[in-house]
Amino acid sequence: MPEIMTSTNPALAFAGMFQDPTNRWFGLYVAVSLAIGCIVFAFEARQDPRLEQEGLLRYLFPKEIYTHRSALADYRFFLVNKLLFAVAFGALVAVSSSSVEVVSFALRALGPSPEFPVPRAVAIFVTTILWALAMDFGLWFAHWLLHKVPILWEFHKVHHSAEVLTPLTAGRVHPLDDALNIVCSAICGGVVLAFCRFFFGPHAQIFGVLQLNILVAIFYLFGFHLRHSHIWLPYKGIWGKLFVSPAHHQLHHSVAERHWDKNLGFVFAIWDCLFGTLYAVDRRETIQVGMNGTEEAEYHSVRAMYLLPFVKAWRRAKVHWNSLAGSAIVHPPPAE
Repeated sequence: MPEIMTSTNPALAFAGMFQDPTNRWFGLYVAVSLAIGCIVFAFEARQDPRLEQEGLLRYLFPKEIYTHRSALADYRFFLVNKLLFAVAFGALVAVSSSSVEVVSFALRALGPSPEFPVPRAVAIFVTTILWALAMDFGLWFAHWLLHKVPILWEFHKVHHSAEVLTPLTAGRVHPLDDALNIVCSAICGGVVLAFCRFFFGPHAQIFGVLQLNILVAIFYLFGFHLRHSHIWLPYKGIWGKLFVSPAHHQLHHSVAERHWDKNLGFVFAIWDCLFGTLYAVDRRETIQVGMNGTEEAEYHSVRAMYLLPFVKAWRRAKVHWNSLAGSAIVHPPPAE
């Protein structure tokens, strides 16, 4: 779900993230994730007396993770990136959301709205579900592109260069990476909302809690900020095929080849199921976080996280263009 900033002042927008229920960094979502972490500790401590001896704080905030050079880079990048691009991302969301108006105009040009005579509650229910699915598919598709298109992968490396996971790793995302997610999710959600309005008329509304689609709000309240953490919280069985748990996303960050390009979903795991990218979390696996063990250290400065993707993307493009140019050269037949 793209973050929407509610102020044109970067400092106020940054502070407002923690007070805005439409933003994933809303204080309540963070607090609930922390509470769920405490519950997970209670269950795991029953099985492992060593955890109980070390204590809750040691479990929630292990020093080796939160003082790691990768975590320190997370903190610096989060602060700088949110301050620099808070307003720009808000504008991008607004532009992308215009897809609702564009598609609505096109549908009206084709003919009058049928406005099916369904109960208002049914129209709201259908609109709420379809919008959430469409928005989430846009995020899945953007994530798939970031992994499968080599030049885009260079920008997504910023996120995957993390060698440990902290909640602020969620903000370790290059601005172009963020922009692609915002555009894809906003367009998909906007197109579906336009169709719902066309077929249901003014009853096509999204049922919200905390100013959010209720499904997204519930997702944020079920440990969203544990996705980027060491705390293992899986959704097993059928639930793990419907929704993306923190454990699903932790495996996504694994260096193990069997986990590469898996669990690309944001809210729903159904897209991963449909397109063969789901890796189940029915059993716990020990993972090492990172990419390939060689490039991670290159991305531990704010400057590198912003600029290195452009350098590497340019190098990739040059190699590709040179190979195309080479293949286009017509060689004369050998002399007889």
